[in-house]
Amino acid sequence: MSVIIDRRNLGTRSSANQDRLQRRVRGRVKAAVEKLARRRSLGDMLDTEQPIAIPTKDLHEPSFRRDMRDAAWEQVLPGNKQFRRGDLISKPQGEEGGGDGGPGASEGLGDDEIAIVLSADEFLSVLFDGLELPNLRQTRTEDIQAEQWRRAGFVKEGSPSRMHIGRTMRTARARRMALRARKKHELEALLKQAETLEEEIRIRQGCGEDTSIERFRLAEIQNEIKGLERKIKAIPFIDESDLRFAHIDQQPRPVTSAVIFCVMDVSGSMGDLEKDLAKRFFLLLYLFIHRQYRAVEIVFIKHHGEASECTEQEFFGAKEGGGTLVSPALALVEDIMVQRFPPEHWNIYLAQASDGDNAQDDNRLVQERALELLPQLRNMFYLEVNQDQESALLRLYKGMSQEFPELMTARARHTEDIYPLFRALFSPRQGATHG
Repeated sequence: MSVIIDRRNLGTRSSANQDRLQRRVRGRVKAAVEKLARRRSLGDMLDTEQPIAIPTKDLHEPSFRRDMRDAAWEQVLPGNKQFRRGDLISKPQGEEGGGDGGPGASEGLGDDEIAIVLSADEFLSVLFDGLELPNLRQTRTEDIQAEQWRRAGFVKEGSPSRMHIGRTMRTARARRMALRARKKHELEALLKQAETLEEEIRIRQGCGEDTSIERFRLAEIQNEIKGLERKIKAIPFIDESDLRFAHIDQQPRPVTSAVIFCVMDVSGSMGDLEKDLAKRFFLLLYLFIHRQYRAVEIVFIKHHGEASECTEQEFFGAKEGGGTLVSPALALVEDIMVQRFPPEHWNIYLAQASDGDNAQDDNRLVQERALELLPQLRNMFYLEVNQDQESALLRLYKGMSQEFPELMTARARHTEDIYPLFRALFSPRQGATHG
């Protein structure tokens, strides 16, 4: 098996080593981003640029060096005022491992690390790398338009930076061919006349006849030939009329839109930890779907014994007593869809978070409501938080997911569970249920 290494790049290191270095650094960045996503709040991470720590040992490309363990050599460093040739340098008195060392860095970067700063968009690109949105389809977009700069042909005037060289050269060539065509036909006709006269002059001179008239006519033709040749050469290679510039214009473009219904139980059994887990999942889902669609709406619905639409602050801050009923929330989702978000115009996603505490008699209504909603949804996500065992509601959804793969369920007990769970849900060719 032959191995070909491209050494055409400048420098002493091969492109194969550089490719391996880039893959190694990308892997380190991805691992650091996933570590941040597990432990810190996504809202805090997306407010500012994020420094990512990379060990410096991963930045060194492999290279061949002489093994000096069994070799001897002499070296004198320039600018040295303390040592001379032949002096022995004692080893530094330090702790085990060599060297005095320095204090370790409890937070931030150590001496053997460097920081790579990622913007919010770069952070999200790494965070969602390799994920895809299942059941992604195009909807009708006649009512939603957006302006976008697009190419709109070529114009004769414009900025020099937008000059289209290829179109300009083709236009100049066509102009030269058109202007030279007639003159070349005239030139060919005159050359034939001159050739005929020269032949006639030679014949008449051989017979001793007078050829002054023919010579005079030949001189006139030769002058006309020189004039035509000068005109042909005078045609410019590129004229101002040949210039063509790429033109761009704002044109309306249909925008595929999406809406996310965030449904959460706010009864007394949902504590601060449960709400924090749900908030992290909702935020990840919103950011991920927003990267798939240009226009994304979000609707917050809280429920306990009753369901109501609310603001984001009320959604995550509300804590109400009473029992839990899930079916009123699903009924409210359907009502809002009919009034404001018809499925033929919107990609609809439903995300539900709960501790699974639902009235036993309500589960039958939940199944009926879910069966009505699922054909109209792109996906439905159910997250059960902080439960030691699967609830009856989770088992109900799991059973329905066998028939409806767009229904996806998951469980989370700790903050660190949310991001791996999210990647498991949206990784290509993964199952619909993750417990």
